[in-house]
Amino acid sequence: SHFGSSHFGPNHFGPRPWVSRQDYLLPPPNSRTKAPQAAMAVASSSPFFQALVVASSVLVAIGQSVRGAAETAAVAAAEYPMKEVPTNPNSDLAIYALLASAVVVPTLGIGAMLAAKEKGWWGACALISGLITLLWAYYAYLAL
Repeated sequence: SHFGSSHFGPNHFGPRPWVSRQDYLLPPPNSRTKAPQAAMAVASSSPFFQALVVASSVLVAIGQSVRGAAETAAVAAAEYPMKEVPTNPNSDLAIYALLASAVVVPTLGIGAMLAAKEKGWWGACALISGLITLLWAYYAYLAL
């Protein structure tokens, strides 16, 4: 029968004992020159290089501790002239700003979208371009 052939048999996707693992492995890439590889192998295994790495690590650790001590001394020597924190007597302005933004911003946004909807694609382009231009102008003003 056709379904009993070796092509559709149970060993079709199974291991193939006649193919070794070495057949699947690629050889290492050929280097244009052997000198960098040899120099790197010698440098990484030399005791001088290992001592240099350890010494530089120790210097970095010592430098960090000295830096931390210097920053602590600078903060301790800083003088804070402000003794009292002033309070704002108009503290309910934040509540009014919150309520205004909860009503005004959505109303303006819906109005702008309805106006843009009447103009079709040009309205969408103008809405997006206008928002980007306003944001760009605001950031340009902040950068002054």
